[in-house]
Amino acid sequence: YLLSDSDSDSDMESDDVLEESDTELDHVTSLERAAYTTLYLLQELQTSSAQVSALTAASSTSDDNANNSLPSLFGGPATASNSASGLGGVIIEKSRFLMKLSPRIRRLESDTVKCLVGRLEELLVEMRSVMERQFHDDRAPPDEDDDGIGRGGVHPSKERERQARKRRKENLLLMIGHCLRGLALLGKGVDAESAFARVAIMPIIRSKLSMGKLDEGGSRGECTRLFFLLDDIANTLASMYGSIMRVSEGMFAPAERDVNVEHGNGNANEHENDNTAKGWSTPMEVDLVTCGVWVPVATALMADPGIKMAIFSPGIANVLQANYSALDTFLSELASSLLKNVKPSDNDHKSSIASAIVADIGDFSHLYY
Repeated sequence: YLLSDSDSDSDMESDDVLEESDTELDHVTSLERAAYTTLYLLQELQTSSAQVSALTAASSTSDDNANNSLPSLFGGPATASNSASGLGGVIIEKSRFLMKLSPRIRRLESDTVKCLVGRLEELLVEMRSVMERQFHDDRAPPDEDDDGIGRGGVHPSKERERQARKRRKENLLLMIGHCLRGLALLGKGVDAESAFARVAIMPIIRSKLSMGKLDEGGSRGECTRLFFLLDDIANTLASMYGSIMRVSEGMFAPAERDVNVEHGNGNANEHENDNTAKGWSTPMEVDLVTCGVWVPVATALMADPGIKMAIFSPGIANVLQANYSALDTFLSELASSLLKNVKPSDNDHKSSIASAIVADIGDFSHLYY
């Protein structure tokens, strides 16, 4: 059938959105490349400084060890001394050059981190907007005046909107991944965790946690709804930002290693039931579950004196026991709730690589509790 004016306008707007998304993705990718360049320059600066320090220490002891050094195979001690002096001169000259650039390199590092954090915050805000719109459309009833065109009683224009929103979500995940990797490269994982907690998590916690909501349905100070509020917070965070946390865990989860085998204490099979025989190769560079979610929740519970007193010092034994049980259950199930692996529906099998990564990334909840 012929496209109407509104349909053609929608297609043109969709093309413009895709072109804008590609431009944004190129920009974020360039920021990650800038992080790689900055890291290389920082490593060169540190290596050069270490080499100069080593040469200075060696020159101070060279006179004492001159008689104990072996003669050179290509011309005797004089030639060896001249060769070492020439090499040292090159290293010192390189070090001087890099030291002159040191302020600019540090400025580049600061600007790159600032750009990555700022872009990450913008992407998190947009992700929340996209997810809220998706939840609104999922709860909306089907159109009563549908003309029968489309799948499942959905108007073609709305179907296109959903597909465009889905593609936008995938692009947002890719761009957020670039920002997280760039910050991790520069050793600024704490900045990524702080931005995630401040921009994405704290607004949701503030909107759901209050003294009035804690005591709703019970006497004042009993915290009757503590368990339900914590569960609601976990479910909301999982639905809004679970895909981001799963992508982050897939990139930064440490590889499991066997401590006994590395230290020559026997075969790994002999210790497969010993939890103390296994560890993690490196700490996580970016941990959004612990530092991005649990720390803000704990901070919100402790920051308000009224909430803190009601939960941790109620003065009533059974209330304290109930609050302790609610918090213990929340903490023990937090990672599994946030990182639960939601398989895509049959209609989503043709989605892009970003969706496949999110769906197949696995369950990392065992890393936390």
